[in-house]
Amino acid sequence: MLSLPFISSKKYIFLLCCTVFIIACRKEQQATVYDPFLDEPPANPYLANSPWSSTHRNCYAQASSPYPGPSFLSTTNRKDFKNSTPGLITMVISGVYPDGNRVLWGGNASHVAKLMDTDTGLTIIAMKDKEGATLSSLFSLESGTSGAYTLIDKDNIFYSPRGTSIYAYGDAETGNPFSGIELLRTFTIPANLTAANERIVGTTMTFDGYIAFATSLGLVGVVSRDFSEVHTYKFNNEEVSNSIACDNDNGIYVVTSAKMYRVQWTGARLSINENDGGWASVYETGSAASGIRLGVGSGSTPTVMGFGAQDRFIVITDGQDLMHLVLFWRDKIPNDWQQLPGTRSRRIAAQVPVRFGNPSATKSLSEQSVCVRGYGALVVNNELKNSSDNKTANILLSGIPQNAPYGAEKFEWNPVRRALESVWVNKTVSLPSGIPCMSAATNMAYCMGQKNGVWNFTAMNWSTGQTVFEYPLGDDLKYNSAYAATQIGLNSGLYSGTLFGFAGMWQK
Repeated sequence: MLSLPFISSKKYIFLLCCTVFIIACRKEQQATVYDPFLDEPPANPYLANSPWSSTHRNCYAQASSPYPGPSFLSTTNRKDFKNSTPGLITMVISGVYPDGNRVLWGGNASHVAKLMDTDTGLTIIAMKDKEGATLSSLFSLESGTSGAYTLIDKDNIFYSPRGTSIYAYGDAETGNPFSGIELLRTFTIPANLTAANERIVGTTMTFDGYIAFATSLGLVGVVSRDFSEVHTYKFNNEEVSNSIACDNDNGIYVVTSAKMYRVQWTGARLSINENDGGWASVYETGSAASGIRLGVGSGSTPTVMGFGAQDRFIVITDGQDLMHLVLFWRDKIPNDWQQLPGTRSRRIAAQVPVRFGNPSATKSLSEQSVCVRGYGALVVNNELKNSSDNKTANILLSGIPQNAPYGAEKFEWNPVRRALESVWVNKTVSLPSGIPCMSAATNMAYCMGQKNGVWNFTAMNWSTGQTVFEYPLGDDLKYNSAYAATQIGLNSGLYSGTLFGFAGMWQK
């Protein structure tokens, strides 16, 4: 036996145990390595080949990404903030330019902005006023949503709506990411199809390259990217207050104040007829909008869950006083499926109350799109302690600790039991009005939150719900998330719009 005279037997045993422990830990880490692209849905070939090409990241509106965000706090982490105009809900990231750069595009009811993540901070390249924008549209939450939902196509053309128009913006100098902004063309819905004060709310891209849109009064349309061809479908006496989603079969998903719809784009027309692949389903809409909720019914953009051979759903939160997470069968309802007790439609695959860890809760509310990865679905709490009929005031007061909501809850679909189950609750995080996102590379969910009145980027472990960090931005009102989406950015960063600007943080 090899003798080690310079190491005592006790030290030898200690070192041996340490070595075994380290090897075991490494094997465990290797055994649990997760491919971040495993649950990545099909990419739309007409959107920019980018980490975040549309609101909620992709046409599936999942707000989850295979790319890394920050994974821990350190003294080398950094942040940046750029002042802007209210209502910058989301940014999109361009495809790669010939020089290897990417740019960020953002829009609201009054402006379009173009920025660059320089790896040392955010640089505003250019800003442009939207045609016909007014101060009243800028400071109205209802009209401010017209321009909140945007996308960028494979040719790096940025599309942003306002009112009944969609504007296509590009680089003033083609192929130069540092050039100014040029309005390339404008599409306006024919006047005979819209009513007074009607406005485009949601947009997405079909998988054959049409821009799909929905208006506040229930007009759904698709328009070619050159704006030469348009097709529409109208819901009667129904309102839309959220964006829309689309799957790779060109099912366009619209939730209204009355129903959940699959509007099928056949390539020639829009249809909700089941023979064409469309459908309509009632759900529990509730009686009135309250707190920070902008409209009656669901407070969420429909999210597409499942692809390929997986169970395939549409996910929303409903409008009941005690909000429920609802899954609808996206395609043909399974032949053996029995309608769930207490639901209004056989198409509903799950309808589960969201209590954020309070078993006696009688009220809950979220105005944010559900964050989805695989069969997992994250819901954040937006139920203020005190609220009024003034939604703007509710948003402004949402960051006060005594008034702010607390809690987040993750659910998972169990395909064996065919049931939606709560898998964890985090009762302590406060995410008053921001849209959450998720990074599969870091296995974390992120959202703009507040702690003791200080706005921050909050990170939670996607598997356990444990709070990983809360990176402070500041207690100024300008940092209020105000309905904005947290996004996985470039350089392992996070982005979020705020009440009066745009914030970012990066892992270094």
